[in-house]
Amino acid sequence: MITVERQVPSKIYVLDAIKRRANGNIETIEMIENLLRLAEIGYEGELKVDRLWSEISVPDNSILIHSYETKNDFGNSHQIDTLFVCPNFIVILEIKNLTGYIWYEKEKNQFLRRKKNGEVESFQSPIEQVIRHADFIERTVERLGLTVPIYKMVLIAEPSTVIGPVPTDPPIIHAVGLPSKIKELNIQYERKALPKVHYELLSNHILDRLNPTIYKPRFEIPPLRKGALCLCGNNMKFDYGKFICSCGIKSRDPLYQGLHDYRFLYSEWITNSEFRSFFNIKNQALVSKVLARLNFQYKGSTKSRKYKIPKDILKRID
Repeated sequence: MITVERQVPSKIYVLDAIKRRANGNIETIEMIENLLRLAEIGYEGELKVDRLWSEISVPDNSILIHSYETKNDFGNSHQIDTLFVCPNFIVILEIKNLTGYIWYEKEKNQFLRRKKNGEVESFQSPIEQVIRHADFIERTVERLGLTVPIYKMVLIAEPSTVIGPVPTDPPIIHAVGLPSKIKELNIQYERKALPKVHYELLSNHILDRLNPTIYKPRFEIPPLRKGALCLCGNNMKFDYGKFICSCGIKSRDPLYQGLHDYRFLYSEWITNSEFRSFFNIKNQALVSKVLARLNFQYKGSTKSRKYKIPKDILKRID
C-alpha cells in the first residue's frame, strides 16, 4: 500500500509563528492562541485515527493519503482529512476531535455540541464538509470516465464523546468503528474492482494532484516582529556566527526558528537582501557566507539569487 503520512498542518506552524511574533492587543493574541489550540486538538485527533489503519486489511495496491490537499478546476481548494483509494471503492473521512455531547439539527443546518460544563456551541458542520469533498472526488472519477463506489463518513476521535441525533448518511461514528466498516466495504465490493489499467489511471491522477498548500489566515494579521527571537522574548543580534541576546544566551537555533517562521509567514524563498532585512544584518558579504554555510537549494545568478528554505529547517536545532 502507498501511504502518504500526515504532516504537521501548516495552520499550526503559521499560527504558532504569528503568536510568537505578534505585536497585537490582548484580544488579538488570545484569538490567535485559541485558533492554535483548536488546530492542535484537531491534529491530535487525526493522529489517533491514523493509527487505526495498522489494524485494517486492505489490497496491496491501495493508496492511503492522510490529509489530501488539492484544487478543483475553478481554483477552489479541498483538504480531505483522510482519502483511501483501492480498486474496489474510495473512502473519504472527515475527522473531528470533540468532547461532550454532539447532535445535528437538520432543519437549521446546525451542528451543535454541549460541553461538560453545560455550555452549548455551534460550529461548522462536518457533514457539509465531507459531502463537499465527496462530490469533488465523484466529479473527478466521472471526468476520467470511470465508475467506482465512494463512501464518506465522519469519525469522532474522542471515545468519550456522546453522539446524539445525527444523520445516517453520511454516518457519524466513533473512530473505533473504522476497521469494521472497511471490512464491510471489502466484502460488499469484493467483485466490483476496477480493471488494472483503469485503477492506475485513477490512482496516478489522484497522486499527481496532491498539492499541499500553506494556510492563509482569514483574520487581519497584527504587526509582526522580525528577526531572531530569544527564549526570553528579546530580539537577538548576530555576531561571530551566532545570535546573542542581552540576557546572555548565545545560539544558532534562533536562526533556524526565524527561517522557519519566514517560510510560513512570507515565502519559502529568501534573497540576501530579504535575509538582511528580516534579521537586521547590514553586512551583505557576511550574509552571503551564512547562506553558503546553510547549503540551501538556490536559483538565479549571484545578484538575484534566491535560496529555498527547506521544510525540515527546524531539525537543525540542537
